[in-house]
Amino acid sequence: MLRPRYRPTMLDGRISRLALAACAGLCMGMAAAATEARMQVESASIADGRIARVHACRGQGGRDQPLQLSVEDIPPAAHFLAIVADDPDALQPAGEVWVHWNVFNLRSSGPLLEIAAGQALDGTIGTTTGGARGYEGMCPPDGVHRYRFAIFALRDRIAIDASRPWTIEQFQEKFGAQVLEKAVVYGRF
Repeated sequence: MLRPRYRPTMLDGRISRLALAACAGLCMGMAAAATEARMQVESASIADGRIARVHACRGQGGRDQPLQLSVEDIPPAAHFLAIVADDPDALQPAGEVWVHWNVFNLRSSGPLLEIAAGQALDGTIGTTTGGARGYEGMCPPDGVHRYRFAIFALRDRIAIDASRPWTIEQFQEKFGAQVLEKAVVYGRF
């Protein structure tokens, strides 16, 4: 018994080229997605969304100790980082977003940065809303607040007035053009 011989048609060629193009596009897209890691920040000082008491103000039983932060996938073009930590829930009792931590022009030397809890940092140390230089622990007067800890990756050193507190929004508005990436971790206290 003779089997019919397969003869490719023009339609087969078009379908094959379309399938090949679709596969190539999909594979390239997957490879690009795998190489485009986004900067991330985590904190061992925040468990189940709650910030450990040691990081609060003394009036709340804390020690005003800065949080531990782990930053991953810092962009290769970033040579400096900025840390801005604030409390948008303070708007009601204090009339403004309360700034708890500002550190600018922190040197970045690779894709990872580990900051230990309580670690003194090099860089330009900013002022908090309460007037402290460096870190000011959480001290909410009216219940639980949500705090934001943002890391900004910057290509170049920035000229910034560190004598005034900077909220995340103020920093973004002023220096947004220099920001390569931003990552935020949230915690309640």
